Amino acid sequence: MSGYIGTQPVPQATQTRDSFTATSGQTSFATGGYTPNFLDVYLNGVKLSAADYTASNGSDVVLASGAATGDILEVVAFTTFNSASSSIDDNGNATAITIDSSENVLANTTSTSVIGNGGFAIKPQTGNSTRVDISNDGEAMLLDGAASGPIIGLYGNGTSVGSIGTPSAAELNISAIGTNSSGLLLTSDNSVRPMKNGSASDNTQNLGRSNGRWKDLYLSGGVYLGGTGSANLLDSYEEGTFTAGVSEGTIGGGDGVYVKVGNMVYVGVTIGNFSNTSSGNAIRVTGLPFTSHSTGHGSNGSVFCRYISGGFPDATQVDSGATTARMWKSGSTAWASVNHNDITNGGNAYFFISLTYRAA
Repeated sequence: MSGYIGTQPVPQATQTRDSFTATSGQTSFATGGYTPNFLDVYLNGVKLSAADYTASNGSDVVLASGAATGDILEVVAFTTFNSASSSIDDNGNATAITIDSSENVLANTTSTSVIGNGGFAIKPQTGNSTRVDISNDGEAMLLDGAASGPIIGLYGNGTSVGSIGTPSAAELNISAIGTNSSGLLLTSDNSVRPMKNGSASDNTQNLGRSNGRWKDLYLSGGVYLGGTGSANLLDSYEEGTFTAGVSEGTIGGGDGVYVKVGNMVYVGVTIGNFSNTSSGNAIRVTGLPFTSHSTGHGSNGSVFCRYISGGFPDATQVDSGATTARMWKSGSTAWASVNHNDITNGGNAYFFISLTYRAA
């Protein structure tokens, strides 16, 4: 026998032989016993095929056609093969493969606990199920498929539910099977694209849903909203605090907050307790968090204040291409800037300013 792999002594198969001289038309011959499928039948020295006789009850051999007078029928019965143990074990200087009594097939290990310990195991599960465990310090599995098409087919209860494959060189797709099914296409142009029904799609698939949301999204670039043109690019969102000052003298406070969405900046700031109440120059707020656009683009804001003579400010304007702003008050015929000498009480005068402007 050559089917057993191992170093244990292999017992030789034994055989029994029955010989009969047939009578005219004889078909049934009572042997000394056999195991079905473990026998050879010869008629006049010629081995018969399984279609020429029936041997199923462990005793009788029945010919399909009756023998002639004087024909010699020989039945050679073999004992069934039994190894010395219920498993296959290569006990050389290193274990190569083991099949244990539970039908676990093990390679590079003698334990069924493969994960985290190294090795390969095929392990029967309940019913007709089978599980494969592989553990390795490096690549645990290499799969080589066609240049294009599925490499791994995924099934659920016997039905194809998806695949992992290569649509073309240097690309990979993970695709589900079914109507309106979604997938991912990992392309060679450094992008991850949506798929639908096994093909690349555009403007058809959602990322998440109303009751299945992602938490946070981290981007180093921007988001195109509502279109793919440069006007649809939202490239930043930021909020924070800053400390404002004035261009002449000193102030108390100067606490400011801001929110920046794209290139639009909202600022809220409080300034007061002025040291300079004599200069005829405009009060310029300094330290805005972002430089404004060079053309200004209608930056504006509201002002609340106290202890100012000559009319209260109506608006705040950010200087073009700068991080400064000044306040204006309107008269009957013209606008006038709010100057330091308009302050009637430097210790108690405060400006509460909110404004929106376009950043550079």
